[in-house]
Amino acid sequence: RGDRPRYTPAMKRAEHNENNNTDDDESTTTASTTTTTTTNTKAAPRDPDTGELIWKRREVHSGRALTVSTVEWSVADKAAVPTSVLEGFLWDKETEVDRFRERVPLSNLVSQSRNNNAAFTTTRPWTKGIIEKYNNNKKKKLVLIPECKRQDPASTTVLHGRYNAKTLAKSFIDYIGNDDVPALSVNCDAVLFGGTLEDVTQVREMNDNNDNNDAVPPVLASDLILYPYQLYKLQMAGADAVTLVAGALTNKDFLYLTKIASSLRLQCIVSVTSEYQLRLLLSSKLGSNSSIHGIIVSNRNLEDYSIDDSGQQALDLLRSSALQDVKEYFGNADDDDTNLLPILVEGRVGVITYGDGGTTESYLQALEEAGATGAIVASAISEGGRRRGDTNNDDDDDDD
Repeated sequence: RGDRPRYTPAMKRAEHNENNNTDDDESTTTASTTTTTTTNTKAAPRDPDTGELIWKRREVHSGRALTVSTVEWSVADKAAVPTSVLEGFLWDKETEVDRFRERVPLSNLVSQSRNNNAAFTTTRPWTKGIIEKYNNNKKKKLVLIPECKRQDPASTTVLHGRYNAKTLAKSFIDYIGNDDVPALSVNCDAVLFGGTLEDVTQVREMNDNNDNNDAVPPVLASDLILYPYQLYKLQMAGADAVTLVAGALTNKDFLYLTKIASSLRLQCIVSVTSEYQLRLLLSSKLGSNSSIHGIIVSNRNLEDYSIDDSGQQALDLLRSSALQDVKEYFGNADDDDTNLLPILVEGRVGVITYGDGGTTESYLQALEEAGATGAIVASAISEGGRRRGDTNNDDDDDDD
């Protein structure tokens, strides 16, 4: 009997009819895991000092059904429109993790991990093979890391109509050569990239008939990680390393996530898109030589998740003083040292043309000269397979 306004379905229908800009009611909006990735047409707000995107994490239970005893009702909530694709990505990932927790609480997940109930109870150092291959290469050529992903938000079409991570990874290895693939990357995000945790498990199980577990290259699980809960899930799925997106995390997030990852023996590879994000790593008080095991320099724009087709974003980051400081702190700037911090490039690396000649080889050479250790690629491998008549690659990527 207080002053709280009453809310009925009839009122909702009337409100919906008056507002033609609303595509669906709140129940439909909350039922979809990808609705909030649609952004408004205005430019996303950015910090005037750093130029970084300003984003908010939506409250996990916002707009969801509430239950008290035997009474259940829904709370009216006008869902906000995210200001960028990254912000919508964050909101949907929050909802995804919350639903995982409803099925299996964190305490149960931790118990399963400690009791070795996972299919994979050991992890391998993901960067070890990359460092060894790079140091053994006298010409310091880029080390190629094949990536498996169903789709990419930068592409207008689904990259793989008949996607099977295990089959795709095997075709990549067969084309490049088993000895030339020191590591693999698997995008297991379901929100933007259409992946699943099972994709990581499938790739890890490629040699299920082989007792030598090292025969399968270590697997990097690429996802938007916000909570330790996700780390436990990925470790149990078979991941050896995880990606941390610097543009979506704070200093406290880095400290907490890297600490949990270390306890699970998961290597952390940080993806950056700006110099500020590199400086953030240095100011986060992370322990050197133990918390960050590699850097991914990306050509992606987090505002709309498009790719810089010129490739200049990655080159500028490679040549920045901020990256040099990161290499000296978390690894060793001397490329011949085994303590090398791998610097990888992603974002259509095998597709971008560069220089006066306008060739992909010119861009790869520019990356090598700028100090890149390797590249996470997909389409360059696929196109090569098609040119050689490899029918296993008919459904491979045309985006990196």
